[in-house]
This record gives sequence, structure tokens and C-alpha cells, in this order.
Amino acid sequence: MRARISWLVALLALTLSSEPAFAQKPKRALKAAEPPPPPPAVVPKGPASLADTLTGDAKADYESGKLLYGDGDFAGAGVKFQAAYELAQDPRLLWNIAVCEKGQRHYAKVVGLTQKYLATGGDLLSADDRTEAKDLLGAIESFTVELTLSVNEAGAEVFIDGERIGTSPLSGPSVVDIGTREIRAEKPGFKPFRSSVPVGGQKQAALEVKLVAELHQGELNVTVKQGGSITLDGKVVGQGHFAGKLKSGGHTLRVEAPGMLAYQSEVVVQDDEKRGIDVVLEPIPRAAPPPEKHGPLYDMELGFRTGYGSERTYGNGPHGEIDYGRSVGFVPLWLDIGYRLGRPTYLGLYLQAGWLDKSETCGVGRHGPDPTGPADSEPRFGYSSCTLLKAGVDLVFHLMPRTIVDPYFGFDVGIQGTFTKYQAYNPVTRVSGTGNDNNASIQPGLQLGVDVHPAPAWGLGVFAHTAGHFGSDGKAHDNGDNSGNCATGTSGGCQSTNQCQGNSCDGSSKPGSHFLLGTRVAYTFQ
Repeated sequence: MRARISWLVALLALTLSSEPAFAQKPKRALKAAEPPPPPPAVVPKGPASLADTLTGDAKADYESGKLLYGDGDFAGAGVKFQAAYELAQDPRLLWNIAVCEKGQRHYAKVVGLTQKYLATGGDLLSADDRTEAKDLLGAIESFTVELTLSVNEAGAEVFIDGERIGTSPLSGPSVVDIGTREIRAEKPGFKPFRSSVPVGGQKQAALEVKLVAELHQGELNVTVKQGGSITLDGKVVGQGHFAGKLKSGGHTLRVEAPGMLAYQSEVVVQDDEKRGIDVVLEPIPRAAPPPEKHGPLYDMELGFRTGYGSERTYGNGPHGEIDYGRSVGFVPLWLDIGYRLGRPTYLGLYLQAGWLDKSETCGVGRHGPDPTGPADSEPRFGYSSCTLLKAGVDLVFHLMPRTIVDPYFGFDVGIQGTFTKYQAYNPVTRVSGTGNDNNASIQPGLQLGVDVHPAPAWGLGVFAHTAGHFGSDGKAHDNGDNSGNCATGTSGGCQSTNQCQGNSCDGSSKPGSHFLLGTRVAYTFQ
């Protein structure tokens, strides 16, 4: 074993000291004591030397390479020998180039050049030349590795240490120097592959090169602190948060939320970028109220109301006592006109006309037209007409005058006149007659309502109204109807109008009240 190692060391020393094929080696001189040799046999003449065969620029480059090699500039000498080879195509120059690469410790290149030298040298190489070349290959074999590259995509350019070795699929393994090699593969439409591969532990090595298609996309993460609808390129993609992949390039981001100013921005996403955006929405600023207009008809308002109400009266009883409670329904037609002193405040006048329910003796404290029983002998009264007229002033306060829904409350005071006509009949005396019970009262009231404005000038709504009645509402009067009693007195009754003065018909009455529910429509002049 030791003898084999010594032989390899000697061989490596011999090959590392190899010289370029600058000229033919001189023949050995004969010893003087020996007899003259026999005449040599006729041998075919060998090829001429490089110095004799090269001409022109090829010879000039060859001579320059020899000078640089002798000066120890192996890289420069290799360049000159390469230039001479490209001009002359003499394979013996490959040996000179290989020796220069060996001087630079580029053993993988030495292997390739030497193998090409042996393959193309033909008759230009002697047996010694071939033996020397093969010995060199055997000596540096342990300094190189056969690297097999498997590329998953065909048509990719493959590079080792920056030098292009071919297009995938490669024809076979590549011989590389031991150490760390830089592998690169490129193909249009795919991401470049780069890897550093340490080789040298074994004679052969392999590497799988996986090219990944370029997708040209990135990731975008949008967060909206106030929440809201997130739109990308006109499409809603989330509420308050979005995370996803987008094509590389520009995109329009828009965020909207009720009561907030809309946010819009152009977002550029790069390939493989992960981008986050935090959006903070600003509230919509409140606009200053427009200046109030002025003019003779500005905010002059005309309204009409109607509804159904119930009026409660306290008139005189049959014998002068107070009749505690008669309720009568009524339907008013209510016309009002007024002026807005300001948006919230309305001052106006109103006029009402209406009808009272005749079946309840118009709310007057009298006996009705029908007997209450077989023994009922009281005079009876049937009313043929019950109307009312009322005029007054009201002051209304609107709570939200600039909104579509506008609630309000107000106060009013008016004077109401009630006008009735009846027919009387006394079943005892069988006397008939006619008369009226016309009354008046002052009515301070309170109203609550809400309007809806489908258009700025128009208002529709509902309201409630209540008021007290201070006056003679519900009181019966002595009209000289010859019924035997002006109200519901005894069967003997009064025989003349004068005798009835001061009795139950003309007595005082307690305050009454009413409650009304209705609808309202109004138009405001602009």
C-alpha cells in the first residue's frame, strides 16, 4: 500500500511539472566508447512542431502565450493559447490551455480540455503524448466530481459558477472542482433558481433543480378600525377586515361606513409582497345651517285638520241641581294659518266649524226624545241641529324642524259657540214647541303631534288636542216653548216664561272639557 502511495505522489509531481508542447524534445547524445550504431531503419517522419506549423496571428498569439507562461501568468497565457486555437484549430494547443488551467487549479477544466485533446489529436499526438495526458487525468481525478443536475422544466439555461453549461435536459453529468459550487437555472416565466452546493465527499453528486412559475401576485391585509364596507376594484370583499392574494400591480381600495367620510386610495402590490394597510375613517363634518331666508311669505303656513273628539259637559239637572256629566261626540273641520317666527316656533290663528252628535241632546242637560219608562211624564226634547264655531290663536314649538320626522307641541286658546235647535213635547199637557240652547265658552288647550315631510314644503301628520271649557256649554235655556217646564221640571210646571226665570234652566254650569284625535296636512310657502 505504501509503495502505491509513493508511486501516485511521484506521478502527480511528474504531471504537475508538465510543460506545454512548445517544441520537439532533443535526442539523447551517444557515448564515445560505444561502437557506431547500425544504420537506422526507415521510419515515417513525425508531425512538424507547433512553432513550424502555426502562421500569422495564430503564431503570434502562441509565442505571446509562451512568454506569459514562462513569467508565471497562467491566466494570460491561457487566453493567448485559446486565441491561437480558435484561429488554427490545432488540437495540440488544447494541451497548452489545459496546462495553464492546471496552474490555476481549475481541475474540472483540465479534465475537459485533456479529454478533447485526446479525442481530436489523432496522428498529431504520439504514444508518449497520449500516455502523459492519461496519466494527468488519473492524477487529478480525485480533485473533481461528476455533478448530475436534473431540471424539472425543459428549455432552462443552466449555469455552474457563472458559466453556462447548456439547456435542460442536460446530456449528462458535468465535471466540477471539489468545493462549493454555485448553481443557477433560468427560464422565462419562472423564478430564477440559485443554490450553493458543496461537493467532494464522493466521486459523483446529484442535485434536483426545481423551477417555480412566476405568479405575479402579492398579499394584501386591510383593517378598518371603525368597521365598514371594503371594496377592491369595485367589488365588495369584506366588512371591517380583508386578507387575501391579489395580482401584482395597482388596485383601487375604497372603504365606506355610515356617518363617516369615504376612504379611497390606489394600492400597488409587488410580486410576493405582504402588505398591510390600517384605515382610519373620519366622521362626516356637520355642515353649517344655511342662513334663514326672509320675505313677506317666507314660512307662511296653511294647514287643515280634522278628526273625532268627545266633549264632556256639566249642565243643569231637572230641579236646579248640577248634571254631572254628559259626553257627546263631535267632528271638527280646523283651518289654521300662521307664520314661522323661526324654524322651531310657529304662531298662528285658527278657525273651526263642526257638528255635535244629536242623539245625545247635543250635550245639553235635557231629557231625550224617548221615554225612559212607562211612567215617564217628563217633557221630551229632540235636537234637529247641533253645530259649533270656534276661533282662536295657537303657539307651537317644533322639536326637529329640519328633519323628515318633526314632532311638536303647542298651546292655544279660543272662544267656541255652540248652536242647537230642538223640538219639545210635554206628554202631560200634550203641548209641543221649538227652541234652541245656544252656548259659548272660552277654551284654553294643549296639543301634541308629529309631522312627516315627504317634500320640504309639505307636511302630513297626526295630533291630539285637549282643552277645558269655561262657560255655559251643556246648559239648557228657557225659550218659552210652552212645554210646561223649560227643563225637566214637575208635571205641573211653569205656566209662563217669566215664572221659569231663575229656575233650573238658567242656572250655572261647571267647566267641561274635550279630547280630540285627528290628522293634519300643511303647506309652507317658500
